Amino acid sequence: MPNKQARCIAFSPKHGHIAVGSNFGKISIRSIDDLDKKIQSLKEAQEWCEIARYSPDEKYLAVGSHDDKIWVYEIDEEGKYSLYCKFARHASFINSLDWSLDSRYIRSTDGGHERLYYSMETKHQDTHGVSTTADLEWATYSIK
Repeated sequence: MPNKQARCIAFSPKHGHIAVGSNFGKISIRSIDDLDKKIQSLKEAQEWCEIARYSPDEKYLAVGSHDDKIWVYEIDEEGKYSLYCKFARHASFINSLDWSLDSRYIRSTDGGHERLYYSMETKHQDTHGVSTTADLEWATYSIK
């Protein structure tokens, strides 16, 4: 059943949450202690979600969607998610993203193999991202 399929998953040890992305763009936040316990539903994405990753400091959850956008949610101390920003510069679906180890930058690729960089501080694309982030360490290396 398409409405019961997960497309991506991310885990936050700090919050004890699992984020599960669906075929319909919805992200279901579940408790790791009881997967039947829904903590919150996030529904900004207009198409299915390909990738979800918590930032290394676990203050944010980034979700890459087939609507060509990255949706970033901020997580407060009580574990409530709210939309922090939307990055909408890709021309194709988001298929990969990495966080910098300091949680200040996201780099992403899309179906057209375009690589873009985003600053969490400015909430905008960093068009000089390759040079700006040259000395940064990345938490993951999913982007080739």
